[in-house]
Order: sequence, then structure tokens, then C-alpha cells
Amino acid sequence: MAGGEGLGVEGLDRVIEQARQALVSAQEPGDGSADSASGRLGMALQGEGVAAQGRVRATVAPGGRLSSLTVDPRLMRAGSEEMCAEIVKAVNAAVDDLRVKVTEQAGASPDVEELSSTLLTLQQESVRQMEQFTQAINDVVLRFERRA
Repeated sequence: MAGGEGLGVEGLDRVIEQARQALVSAQEPGDGSADSASGRLGMALQGEGVAAQGRVRATVAPGGRLSSLTVDPRLMRAGSEEMCAEIVKAVNAAVDDLRVKVTEQAGASPDVEELSSTLLTLQQESVRQMEQFTQAINDVVLRFERRA
């Protein structure tokens, strides 16, 4: 950085904030509100699957992580083997649904508002991680000072 400025927590936060503001300013007037950005964060991409005539519902997030699983208690009467088979069907359907949605989204042109929201999330997460890293370094230094 210019002027001997380090890229500590504050510097990293400032750089990411400037990039986020540049994305917001590239949007059409009125589209860069904080409300619309936070609304997009709440609408994360997910896949949904159903099995056993709707008695099993599964939701997966990007990366294939299972977000939710709902099983109608009446399905338990069918026995554990059948219930497990239906759960597998619902989860696999949710993964397939997510794969289709990701493929469709990848073909679409990038949305500036979505990029801005993603960048804001990245900024918040990177600052949190940098603070944890800095604290860990401080703890190590403190241990060395105690031994000396």
C-alpha cells in the first residue's frame, strides 16, 4: 500500500469497503440500498427435494450441506429401512435440484447487487477471521514473553 500503510484488520476492511462501494455505485440509482442488499443475502441459493408423497422434505445448501430435513412422523410406521430410503431419495433430489440451479445461475450474467452483497459478507467474514488470527498471534507472543 502507498505511504507505508499496512494491511492490518482496518486496512483490509477499508479496501473491501471501497470495492463494495464501487459495486454499489455501479448499480442503477435506488438499487444500492442496504435493505435490498440484506434481502439478497437472505435468499441464498438452495436445492429442495421431496420424497414419499411429500412426507420427506430436504433442503441442501451450496457445497452439498444438508440445511434441513423434515420427516412426517407417520412415515416411521413404515419401518426404519423404508424411512431411510425415502430420506436418501429426498436428499438426492435436493442435491440434483441445487446442481440444476447452480448451472442455470452460472450461465446468467453477474448481478451487481448480488456481487455487492457477497462482497459485504466476505468483508465481514474476513475481518472476523483477521481478528481471530491477530488474537492467536498475540496469544503466542504473550506465551513467549511469559517464558522469557
